[in-house]
Amino acid sequence: MLYRGLVATVPIYLSEISDPRYRGLIGGISGCGISLGTMASNWVGYACSFAPYGPVQWRLPLGIQIPWGIIMFFGLITFMPNSPRHLIRNGKVEQARDEFKRIRRDLRPDEMHREFEIMAVQIEYEMEREITSYKEIFRLFRHRVLV
Repeated sequence: MLYRGLVATVPIYLSEISDPRYRGLIGGISGCGISLGTMASNWVGYACSFAPYGPVQWRLPLGIQIPWGIIMFFGLITFMPNSPRHLIRNGKVEQARDEFKRIRRDLRPDEMHREFEIMAVQIEYEMEREITSYKEIFRLFRHRVLV
């Protein structure tokens, strides 16, 4: 379950914190990493199927995952910045501005301010048009739902 959560959220997070010029590249590298990790886990599972019947068949694949999980955990709590978009959506605009400055150090102050304002306006636009209930979905799109 954790794997599915990471596959769904990591590419979105990476696209939020990356330079717009390199978002596609970073998303592609992330997808390749996910694919290579899946392939490696399948090969480990296949190799462990040849182990004698017993706890090695399930403990070894599980044990191989633990160091990578620890590395990811410490990387997340020490190096990864908060998502400025998430902070803006929760009303923490100044904290979002600080995180954005930390992420986009390559921009001049006027460019940074302009890009941050564009992001804030986009989030405001999305929040105004956000569908928050199933009732609203059926009201707005009943012709699609009922066909």
